[in-house]
Amino acid sequence: MSHFQSRWLASALVWAGLSGPMYAVDGVVLIDQNRALAGGVTPGDTPGFPVTLSVPGSYRLTGNLTVPDANTTAIQIAADNVTLDLNGFSILGPVVCSFNFLSTPQVSCNLTGSGVGVDAFNFPHDNLTVVNGTIRGMGSLGISNGGAFGYFEKVHAISNGTVGLSVGDEAIVTGNTASLNRISGILAFATSTVSGNTATRNGSFGIRTGCPSSVVGNTAYLSGNNLSFIGSNCVSANNAAGP
Repeated sequence: MSHFQSRWLASALVWAGLSGPMYAVDGVVLIDQNRALAGGVTPGDTPGFPVTLSVPGSYRLTGNLTVPDANTTAIQIAADNVTLDLNGFSILGPVVCSFNFLSTPQVSCNLTGSGVGVDAFNFPHDNLTVVNGTIRGMGSLGISNGGAFGYFEKVHAISNGTVGLSVGDEAIVTGNTASLNRISGILAFATSTVSGNTATRNGSFGIRTGCPSSVVGNTAYLSGNNLSFIGSNCVSANNAAGP
């Protein structure tokens, strides 16, 4: 094989690798900025953002994802039973929010938009799991989930244009942090379990939960309304809220 043929074959293999899903040894689909820009992560995923996850299964970031503007969504969920492990990495947008205790509103942002970090709202899908990483600076929401039975753990939602984490009915929301989000830190719909979260320096609400739900062991302070319930019959215990 000639030197030219060898180089051509190597290049072809590289481009072939960019045209379809890349899997870890455990079968998890891997995603980074280059994969996002190349497209083809799942069927129907076009190059660039959002990365569309149209197949049930497990996905894992292997690097940060950075969207170009406040109106761009990073990941679009288009299937039930999707698990997304942020793997310690971040989904990043351009929004920067700041807190001023003496101003009204107390949280202001340099810009807002329609972009969402992980979007499963407009086409709601059940059994969405998002864990272990940061969603910062999105134009609108960090996570937007309209489906049921979601699981959200160890997500840090910071400096997003509206809400840090907005999750559907019967969700489990545990061990997350939400700060400097312009409107709300954590918003959970009814019949959810919200435990061990920390919400600080958000705009109108720290943690806002639809009832009935179980809201236990959370910390919320320096938000417009630190701990808020929609409806009645929520179980609330061992929460620290204020001032």
